[in-house]
Amino acid sequence: MSRMEEVLSRIENGTTLRSIVRELAMNRSTLLAMIEFMVDEQYLERVDMQCSCSTSNLCEQCQCSSADTDRGTAMYALTPKGLRFIS
Repeated sequence: MSRMEEVLSRIENGTTLRSIVRELAMNRSTLLAMIEFMVDEQYLERVDMQCSCSTSNLCEQCQCSSADTDRGTAMYALTPKGLRFIS
């Protein structure tokens, strides 16, 4: 199985980026570059996350701020092309 297939399979199973880095013994920056490539090539799509605590005081403490999206709190889903690639 190629490294790309391994990453896509783990994303499909809901594995976090932190876990993928650990399980595949790869650098976080390498994984993020790989994910960016797979988004650009339409194997993955970024799923927008909305902060569910925006009406409370929790937003100061949670991971919902827009600055956090660059730190890996985004979610990704396989596209039909990504699903075909791993099947």
